[in-house]
Amino acid sequence: MHAISRRSFIGFLSVVPVLAASTLLTPQVASAATLTSNRFGPDGSHWPSRTPRPTDVFDKTIECDCNWTAIANAIASLRTVSPNGNVRILVRPGRLAGNGAGSSAKPVLQGAGQAGRGRRILIMPRDGSASVGFDASIRLDRVVGVSFVGFWTFPNSLVLTGVSDFAWAWSKGRAFNVSSNETAAVSNVEFVECVTPESQLTESDAWATRTAGSTVTDLSIIGCYIASMYKPTGSTAHLDTYQLSGSHALRNVVMKDTVIFASTNAAFIPTELASGVRFEHSLVVAGSRMLQRYPLPEGAKSSSGGWPQAANGSGTNGVMSARDSIMIGSVPGVWASVENSFTSATTAYSNSGGWTNDPTLSTVDSAWLEQRTPTPTDEYLRAIWKL
Repeated sequence: MHAISRRSFIGFLSVVPVLAASTLLTPQVASAATLTSNRFGPDGSHWPSRTPRPTDVFDKTIECDCNWTAIANAIASLRTVSPNGNVRILVRPGRLAGNGAGSSAKPVLQGAGQAGRGRRILIMPRDGSASVGFDASIRLDRVVGVSFVGFWTFPNSLVLTGVSDFAWAWSKGRAFNVSSNETAAVSNVEFVECVTPESQLTESDAWATRTAGSTVTDLSIIGCYIASMYKPTGSTAHLDTYQLSGSHALRNVVMKDTVIFASTNAAFIPTELASGVRFEHSLVVAGSRMLQRYPLPEGAKSSSGGWPQAANGSGTNGVMSARDSIMIGSVPGVWASVENSFTSATTAYSNSGGWTNDPTLSTVDSAWLEQRTPTPTDEYLRAIWKL
C-alpha cells in the first residue's frame, strides 16, 4: 500500500510537523493477550440502547402481517402509547419487498416513528431471527424511535437515510450503509451485532457511511463483523471494508467489540471531515492475516504493491482513537489517543498515549482468529441470536 493512499500529498505535509511531538510506539514489546477480554464481535450479548428485550413485560404488543404497509401502520398506532414504557411489534413470517439499497432508491419505509420516546419501539420477527426474508435490498428513510431486531437481509443490503434514534440489530446482511442528505441529517444510530460474513469479488466497499447535504452524528457500530472484499484484477477501484466519506461532518463514530477484516486497500478509512472516531475493544485484521480466513478468490487482484492497511488515516491528525483494541497491519496518520492497544506496525503515532508493538500479530493463524472471533456461520448466529 502507498503510505498516502488517496489522501493528497498536501494533506500529508500538514501532518508531518506534528510527528515530532507525537508519541511513537511504546518502547517495550508486549503481547495483545494482556487485553482483559480476548473475544470480539457478535456473541448475543449486545442489545440496542433504550430498547426492551423480548423477555421484558410489555405495555402493548401488536402483531402485523409481513409487509411494509402493515409495519408502518403498526408504528403509527403506537405513536402515543407508553412513550416511556415497553411496546413492540411482532412481524409474522413471510418476505418483505425491496426497491434497492441505493441512497436514491424508493424507500420501503419513510417518515415513520416519533422523536422523543424514552424507550424505542421494538420491532422483531414473531417467530424468531431470520423467519422474515427479503426479496431485495431496502432503504429506510427518516424513521425515528424504533429498533429492528432479528431481520436477516442477506444476500441483500440495507441503507439508512435521514434516520435518528434508530437501531438495526442481530442481522446478517450484505451491507449496512448510512447516508445523510439535504432532507435530513442522521443522528443517534446503532448497528448492533450486524454481520457481513462472506467475502466477495467486487468493486464496492463492504460498508459505507456518507454525508451529502447534512451531517452524521453519534453512530455506533457495536458487536459487528465485516468480512474482506477483494477487487478484480485490472480494477482501479479503491476498495475498503468500511469507509467514511462525504461533504459534511461525521461526528462521534464508535466501533465497539467489532471485527473488521481488510479488503484490497484497507480495513477502515476515515475522512478529514470526521471527528471522534473511536475503536473500543475492537479487532482489525489486515496485513496478510485476513487471508487466513478470507483467501483471495480466483480473479482477484493480488497485494503485490503492499499489504492492506488496518486503518488508513494518512493525512489526518486527531481523527481516530483506540482503546483496548488490536490492529493487525499498518495504522498511518496521527491518532488522537491510544490506550492499551496493540499493533503489528513498526511505526505508529498518537498525540496521547501510544501504540504497543506486538510482533506476534504478524504471524497469527486461523486458529488464533477462531479463538478470538468465531466464524459467523448461520449455525453460530442462530445459536447466539435467540429471540
